[in-house]
Amino acid sequence: MESRYPELFKPFKIGKVEIKNKVVMSPMLSIGWFEEHSVISDKMIDYYVERAKGGVGAVFTCGNVPDAHLERCAFTISPFQAPERFVTQVRKLTKALHQYDTKLFVQIWFGLGRVAFSEFMEDQPVAVSEGPNRWKPEVTCRAMTTQEIYGLIDAVVEGAKLIYEAGADGIDINGAYGGYMGDQFTTDVFNHRTDEFGGSMDGQLRVLTEIVKRIKKETAQDCPVTCRLGTKHYMRAERQAAVPGEVYQEYGRDVEESVTMAKKLEEAGYDAFLMGNGAYDSFHWLYPPMYHKEGLWLDDFVPLTKEVHIPVIGPGKILRPEMANDAIAEGKVTAVAIGRALLADPQWVNKAAAGKPEDIRPCIGCNAGCIGRIFAGQTMLCAVNADLFREAEQALIPAEKPRKIAVIGGGVGGMETARIAAKRGHDVTIYEKGSQLGGTTLAANVPDYKDASRRLLTWFEKEIRESGVKVELNRELTAAEVKALGADAVVVSTGAHHKIPNIPGVHGANVTTAVDMLLGKAQIGQKVVVVGGGQVGCEVAYELLRAGKQVSLVEFLDGLMAGGTEPVSAAVVLMLEDLLNYHHADIRLSTAVKEIKLASVLVEKAGVTEEIPADTVVLAAGFVENNGLFQELKDMGQEVYLVGDAKKSPGNIMHAVADGNKVGREI
Repeated sequence: MESRYPELFKPFKIGKVEIKNKVVMSPMLSIGWFEEHSVISDKMIDYYVERAKGGVGAVFTCGNVPDAHLERCAFTISPFQAPERFVTQVRKLTKALHQYDTKLFVQIWFGLGRVAFSEFMEDQPVAVSEGPNRWKPEVTCRAMTTQEIYGLIDAVVEGAKLIYEAGADGIDINGAYGGYMGDQFTTDVFNHRTDEFGGSMDGQLRVLTEIVKRIKKETAQDCPVTCRLGTKHYMRAERQAAVPGEVYQEYGRDVEESVTMAKKLEEAGYDAFLMGNGAYDSFHWLYPPMYHKEGLWLDDFVPLTKEVHIPVIGPGKILRPEMANDAIAEGKVTAVAIGRALLADPQWVNKAAAGKPEDIRPCIGCNAGCIGRIFAGQTMLCAVNADLFREAEQALIPAEKPRKIAVIGGGVGGMETARIAAKRGHDVTIYEKGSQLGGTTLAANVPDYKDASRRLLTWFEKEIRESGVKVELNRELTAAEVKALGADAVVVSTGAHHKIPNIPGVHGANVTTAVDMLLGKAQIGQKVVVVGGGQVGCEVAYELLRAGKQVSLVEFLDGLMAGGTEPVSAAVVLMLEDLLNYHHADIRLSTAVKEIKLASVLVEKAGVTEEIPADTVVLAAGFVENNGLFQELKDMGQEVYLVGDAKKSPGNIMHAVADGNKVGREI
């Protein structure tokens, strides 16, 4: 049978190593899942093996820092402190991956440098050159000494020798990418050194060229070594990102410079490039959230792919097999690297190979469980895949006795509960008051950049149908009616409703909610005040600005997206802030709404009142749990469970999926 995506399933070589297809797993920092001494845990092995079972041609691990003393912080993962254990675990992982003909490349990462989070540092941050910290400019990073740099090179080479000894298929050097320590050596704006590691491009690349030459010399000449290389920084200035479509002068690295660098690195001995874009100064380009288009980096790789003679492996929010296949067919890249999409669905490659892209559970680019939690120092999760890092222990156990389960509410939490419970053998029916499944997600998914989220709802609906779940739409039930269903257990997933603040005039004809605005249920004037600067309020403001409206965004707290119980990814926060500023939003922080009038809103900041003209006021001041039905059923003696926003508000899709998955397994 002819493949639907023929380019994806052709083998290619990195040095001497043949990769069975052109899909590799991107390196991703898996905070929270390491074992003591920061070496690869058995949970991590299970996690990588699950992606090998899912069909990836190669796995690139992440985060191994060779010198734990140069930069001591929570993100310093230095397994080389326990070399025997490290070799044992890498050998174990290699053997496990090879069972599925999946190759292993172990990455070495120099560290954070000027982009370190100073609150996690044990010492003064160290960087390539002295200068301000990216996040806290008032903190000065000291420059590495020449001796320290040579020590770093030695440590990288020693680490590479351990990787080679362990039998891994290759070594990846996180070099000129992302604004990390390695990238800081290769970028004029951050490398001001006057010794042999600065000045010309050859000096700036000396660390990377010396490393690959020594690895080849001290292991084997044919030992495959790849280099992480960034093509473009997307920086307007230091700590300032460009926005999509903006005309600006590149402050950091541009494509032309990266091509020249690539040729020199190829000549030095690297066997492939694992590409990327962005930097910590342009954070949302480095970890692109939903507001960026899919495949946003691919066109930038074309000039480099044409000029070098080694494989160019391209990542960059590649979520769909057709995009990956077309990128290879059009010569944009040699192969593709998939990251967050493999967190969402470890079977991504196998489903693509079967020609069933509709079966792939899509990554929605929310960055909630992965990037958001990692940079908050929390354990990495996935918003749409509750089984992440629980692969070995999360096999579905059939129900001992099939039961009749009623799920009240067809939002994401209810659908996840229903599909899991049905797969275990229960007789499950969803009762949804609306005309379609999805709950409040239907409103959230209206903007055009929410295509992946819309695909997630389609995936849920398919899973529901194929799991045998019955669905009754337009059924809003009272507690007595639910009780009369005769269900053995009831799951309440009734979501949340808008919080209506106690403000004079809040019930006026010119006032609507974010949900009604997004669903097109309200007439919106030209001058709009959005009340609430959480993620919902910011997205609403952005939509209105794109529609040509004049928007004022009023937030009581001193920062946007600052009031939730779960950290919002910095990539999401920074991109929305950049988009709002680019479109000239009038942002009012630390400001209270005192009164809503027919044609204006009265606000107060620091004791000073002001009247903002407003044809329409959109309320985005948070949500309140709809849990009354749960309490009634509980009082009636019904076995009842609560999931999603009905249980915890403000919540997010990650909470809803996690709740639903847990209840579906336990019920």
